[in-house]
Amino acid sequence: MLAYGREVWLTSRRIRVYGLAFALFFSVVFGAQVRDSLWLRPGGQPLFLDFGVFFSMGREAVQGQAALTYLADSQGHFLPGFLEQITPVTFGWFYPPYFFLYLEPLSYLSPQQAFVAFMGFSILLYVSALVKIFPGTPTLAAVFGFSGFWINLIMGQNGFLSAGLAAWALLWLQHKPIRAGIMLGLLSFKPQLGLLFPLVLIIGREWRCFFSAAVTVALLTMASVWRYGFSSWLAWWSSLNRAQGFLLHGSVDYWMKIPSVLAWVRAIGGSIDMAYAAQALSAAAVLLALIWTWRSALSRPLKYTVLVLSSLMVSPYLFEYDLTWLALAGVWWAREVQLTGSHRIEQIMAVFLWGVPALMFLASRVSGVYFPIAQAGLLAAMAMLVWHGRRDIREMVHA
Repeated sequence: MLAYGREVWLTSRRIRVYGLAFALFFSVVFGAQVRDSLWLRPGGQPLFLDFGVFFSMGREAVQGQAALTYLADSQGHFLPGFLEQITPVTFGWFYPPYFFLYLEPLSYLSPQQAFVAFMGFSILLYVSALVKIFPGTPTLAAVFGFSGFWINLIMGQNGFLSAGLAAWALLWLQHKPIRAGIMLGLLSFKPQLGLLFPLVLIIGREWRCFFSAAVTVALLTMASVWRYGFSSWLAWWSSLNRAQGFLLHGSVDYWMKIPSVLAWVRAIGGSIDMAYAAQALSAAAVLLALIWTWRSALSRPLKYTVLVLSSLMVSPYLFEYDLTWLALAGVWWAREVQLTGSHRIEQIMAVFLWGVPALMFLASRVSGVYFPIAQAGLLAAMAMLVWHGRRDIREMVHA
């Protein structure tokens, strides 16, 4: 990394050393969790229950029960076929029906095989893209020492999959727009995280990518209707009102897992109107920054960094495991720094964002108080990126 006439603080050596140290620590914690779980000994603690939901809902869809999965949030629900999990689990199933197409191959495997296949493929997709964006061992050390990586892994969630698809879409956007569009179409299983991609494609006149994504979504939709029936789509549409109810009327424990402004306002006792207003205000500021960045002559790495962070800030509905996207913002930011250099404060901000998932997790679980760590960090990072972009434009003018 470069600094403007100052000693470089965030060196490659420090990234490697601290990244590997945290990777070792998290791997020991993860190993201990697995050792004491149902996965290795009868009567152990349940683990990877989020993946258990994917596995069980995929099996029910294959058995012709796709529409019924969208009623799972109405009562405690078992996870049929998932190890020895016999205690009802309360959860909501709100993914569009074509997500079953992603899960169906797993339903023919054992739970252990399915977990390894799903997480192995997702991690490969995620890590390979990050290393492609910014090659080198510092990237690997930073990724495997990133708390967001391990939080997603221990939950058995799809953060690697969504972030990996977004990463490859941005990698291919400029030179392979058709492939990029396919990746964005596949990313649409998490529509709340893909809201801003159509906007920037229109601003950037990336029409080949835009139409490729639209065709991919259309094909996925038709395939899901053919495989699971139109009733699955009606059930999904009806479930969205319940998803909104979860978000607006949940408990503090639930809101602590959601790094959005709306969730934080509700958690501290704010009314629904106040929560919507705060979310709308922050989203409007983010949208202005995003539009300004993409309409400017700034570098693509900076534009991509702003887009990734904006995607985490606009939607009121995301969870802590979605913060795997911060690593994607980090590697694009590293590419930008290669081009333009960075101030020490920017390097400190990069390290802070790297630690946000762990800080958020510890603050909520240990203190029981919802500190808006992720929200404040994302807003500060966005302000820093805008400042960085304005400085780059001034330098272009005076060059």
